[in-house]
Amino acid sequence: MTAHFQTTSCLLLAIIAACTPLAVAADKGSDVGESSATSSAKKEGKENVAETVTFLLKGQKQSVRGRTVVEAADGGVLFQGVDGVLWSIEHNELQGREKLDTPFKPLTQVELSEQMLAELPAGFRTYNTPHYVVCYNTSRAYAQWTSSLLERLYKAFTNHWQHQGFDLHDPEFPLGVVVFADRQSYAQASRAGLPAGTGNIVGFYSLRSNRINMFDLTGSEAVSKQTGAAANRRGSMREINQMLSQPAATPLVATVVHEATHQIAFNCGMQTRIADIPLWLCEGMAVYFEAPDLASRSGWQGIGRVNYPRLEKFHTNLGNWHDGSLEEMLRDSKRFRDPHTALDAYADAWALNYYLIKYQPKAYTAYLKELAEKRPLIEDEPKQRLTEFRKHFGDPRKLEQDFLKQMSRVK
Repeated sequence: MTAHFQTTSCLLLAIIAACTPLAVAADKGSDVGESSATSSAKKEGKENVAETVTFLLKGQKQSVRGRTVVEAADGGVLFQGVDGVLWSIEHNELQGREKLDTPFKPLTQVELSEQMLAELPAGFRTYNTPHYVVCYNTSRAYAQWTSSLLERLYKAFTNHWQHQGFDLHDPEFPLGVVVFADRQSYAQASRAGLPAGTGNIVGFYSLRSNRINMFDLTGSEAVSKQTGAAANRRGSMREINQMLSQPAATPLVATVVHEATHQIAFNCGMQTRIADIPLWLCEGMAVYFEAPDLASRSGWQGIGRVNYPRLEKFHTNLGNWHDGSLEEMLRDSKRFRDPHTALDAYADAWALNYYLIKYQPKAYTAYLKELAEKRPLIEDEPKQRLTEFRKHFGDPRKLEQDFLKQMSRVK
């Protein structure tokens, strides 16, 4: 990516890793469902014109059918494939562009299922639900459990914000999820998206591929150690639910919910991928929805619950707050990108989102609507971020006093 694109300096990509799709042999076996995602996103201008681009990728020619999202002055493009994957193509890598006679049309669930299987190693199958394409090489029961969790989150998230006055739309693309049978294969497949390694990261949403990568949590060391189950034991959906309801599994499931919240927000009209969305808002909202509700098969009672691990961290760090700390968090996102301060930043972000949603819900929703209009690859100056915040919430320094007062009382 060059400066011609006015890049966001890895603003979001450093937190939500971009994952390069694999290109290897496939197993065509599938449990493909009949439902498909509804394409309701309205696109205008260039984004509605279908075309094929040919470009060099690691020295090899590659052709992708899709649409141009951003075109740089020097001829480079940000291109979106019919599968939803974003491609940043430098002008010297671009080999050719061909306009098509048909409008841009995203892949159907069946088509995306076939493409994802073609990209993954042999042994993967698909399990589809109304909004998700889940590719897996673990048990079918775990794929069902995952898709059920995600669909309940999707329903809860969209219902919550529509109740708050934010009209979301159905995803334009089917939401892709890849579930690996174990941590080792997940880590190996995620090297392109997470060059430093997955470490303790049990799942992540990729802004570039628009997919979530994760592994079967029932085989994780923390879960098997607490439940006494064998590492390769998957069980029925009921057994899976019991295993992942254990305290040791709570933070693991919360991570999956966190990343799935990002995917929904970036696909239903709340946020635009690779737009300059403040990280305190983007990450804080995802933490707000983290608390999983595994007891209910239809509802989701975790929205708005106090996130006690984040609250404890926030209370511990209250002594580090000073006059203007809130304004510093609003101006830039460097604390989120620094591994030494990221955990503190996430706790502060959760606290701020919790406070604003609870005490200024109308202003918060109006702020979300303004952020939803931001376009990709246009970086905001710190002054603009503060101006946008003041427009909806007033003076940050005055708000900071009430914020700290109210959040210090939360138990």
